[in-house]
Amino acid sequence: TPECPDGRSIIVIANDITYKIGSFGIEEDLLFQRASELARLERVPRIYISANSGARIGLAEELKFLYNIAWNDPNDVEKG
Repeated sequence: TPECPDGRSIIVIANDITYKIGSFGIEEDLLFQRASELARLERVPRIYISANSGARIGLAEELKFLYNIAWNDPNDVEKG
């Protein structure tokens, strides 16, 4: 661009649709937050490329006893 003829630094955040359908869990959310904060601190553009299925919401261990769940496959809860 005319403002940066030699190029500029950017921060890119992206979801990988081939890993857990690109969903966000707690660790991914923290990484997104930290990368966003760094972009603001460094005053550089942040680009977010999204290919995902939505959030992967966890359940707090201290609440699990309140639920009675019948998994399709108890060894692989991602199967529902």
